[in-house]
Amino acid sequence: MSSDHIIFAGVDISSGRKPVTFAALDENMKILALQKWTLSECVDRLKEYKYILIAINPSTEKSVEFKKLIAQAGFKQASRQSPRCWVETDSQQNYLALCQHKLLSRRTLEGRIQRALILYDERLQIPDPMDFFEEITRHKLIQGILPLENSYSSRELDALMAAYVAWMYTHEPRQVDVLGNRVMLSNELEE
Repeated sequence: MSSDHIIFAGVDISSGRKPVTFAALDENMKILALQKWTLSECVDRLKEYKYILIAINPSTEKSVEFKKLIAQAGFKQASRQSPRCWVETDSQQNYLALCQHKLLSRRTLEGRIQRALILYDERLQIPDPMDFFEEITRHKLIQGILPLENSYSSRELDALMAAYVAWMYTHEPRQVDVLGNRVMLSNELEE
């Protein structure tokens, strides 16, 4: 999947058999990839990209191992001069910067819909999260059928937010705060 265009990626690392949730956006914030991989699978896939900026949610000890692996693969830390670089971010804090109201729990369906709406309002090219409600009928609820096939998991949403931060870091640098290798959306985003 090599490309001469820059890819804006987000990585959320948890535990489990495939701990890496990877999201990639193009210049127009269209989702190019949304995958779950092992650490080594992810690093192997990242090597395929000629130009890539990765924003990592460093939430677990595995993220330290992941950063070592990508450094060994030639990725530079917070370097605008390198064609392959990475930064850290915190998706939850970024959602708070964009929310302006109460952020619902990421573990609930309504919290996931809220986060998807935030990303949708920021022009990420995802289906309108409000379409979920058009699919709910009395019959489906009584049968216990919810239209969850088009909803994102909390890990996917966090990876998408991280990819959005990578996009903002390049396209709207005045709207992000940079502290060392940590990049966060500014609390004073322009309307």
